[in-house]
Amino acid sequence: MKICRQRLCLCWCVTVLLLSVSACEKPKQGKLEVTEKVYHLSQFSENGWSIDASGKVKNIGEVDVQRVVVTGICKSCISVWTPQKWFSYSQEDDIVRSDQKDVEKVIGRAEIDPSSFDQKDVIDYLPAGREATFAFKDFAYFYTQSADQKPEMPPEAELDVVIESFLIHD
Repeated sequence: MKICRQRLCLCWCVTVLLLSVSACEKPKQGKLEVTEKVYHLSQFSENGWSIDASGKVKNIGEVDVQRVVVTGICKSCISVWTPQKWFSYSQEDDIVRSDQKDVEKVIGRAEIDPSSFDQKDVIDYLPAGREATFAFKDFAYFYTQSADQKPEMPPEAELDVVIESFLIHD
């Protein structure tokens, strides 16, 4: 009887140990990287210029992802509309806090609508190991004093493409 209890206790301990180890297993995570990026200077008005970007994002994680939001940043840009200087401006900057929920309903910010923001691109679905292209525009602006002036782009080291968010595909 004593041997039977010892075996039963041993089996129970091994079972608990195995369950504990399997419960501690890390969940699979999504991991993305920007593999290509190209910056373009475009003229949107007589005196207005902007920087657009295009490139590729690769899913280097173990799981499929969806709703990948890609945007650009200009590290040397100022945040004030000033002629003859590169500045960044987000369409979201105009949302007044008290009106934010109403605006979110209209533009679908909670479920980002790709047509709502030119400054972002949304990749709907990206399987593990695959690559997808992105393109967005107007993430930095420049106003000239005369129509025949063309600005120089900021150094490429001051520009970057970032993956703002993504969801793990169920």
